[in-house]
Amino acid sequence: METGDLSQWTEKVNTGNADSTAVLAFVAGIPPKTGNWVLRQSWNSTSGVAEASGTRVARYPEVASLAKAGTTFYYSWWDFFPAALSYGVGGWYNHWQIASNDASNNGAPIWVLGFSGSGNRMGLTWSPNGLAPANGPHNGETGGRTYTSPIAVPVGQWVFFEVMITPRGDFTGAIKIWMNGQVLFDLSSIKTQFPYVSQGILTWVTNNNYGSGLTPAPFVHYIDDVTITLGRIGYP
Repeated sequence: METGDLSQWTEKVNTGNADSTAVLAFVAGIPPKTGNWVLRQSWNSTSGVAEASGTRVARYPEVASLAKAGTTFYYSWWDFFPAALSYGVGGWYNHWQIASNDASNNGAPIWVLGFSGSGNRMGLTWSPNGLAPANGPHNGETGGRTYTSPIAVPVGQWVFFEVMITPRGDFTGAIKIWMNGQVLFDLSSIKTQFPYVSQGILTWVTNNNYGSGLTPAPFVHYIDDVTITLGRIGYP
């Protein structure tokens, strides 16, 4: 975001009352991370909109290429949460996701990292809307599945997330997620995408502020230093 805009991202997709913008950290009233500019992702109530409000930003070329090759890669970013997030019955939240196109180029969220309903703890969900491959994430499993971390996400400070992805359309994939150097999730022998046939874009990753029934409203968080690498950066 040091260009002062979102030009280093491939695409921004908004629905409802949500948006992603580049802002100066001191204008946002938060400490800078690296440089002066950060990504602000804002969400407000979904009332009066046809679809749940959400904003998503993606960088396609590197992830798409690595996913087709089946090459393990790491996706990391710094996140700043001014306040804890919660939601009640019927609410949900998507903070980061791995999405993939099937053989007909129909896209689906495969793995979603979000907050559980309370306690400011993270949950990792397979096939949140039932569109991921039917057999998965492990062989012999079907339907949606959520794993919950017991570690609370800090607020009012920069938090470092790092995700290892071994991209596979069979059961040889893996995901490992760290927060400030602590392991939140560690899954192996799983699917992370659809099988590669001839999709132009097979798999992509998005940083999001997307959900329904969230408290507080509006809900805002900030991102900086998004990195795609072939090895771990590690928590400083």
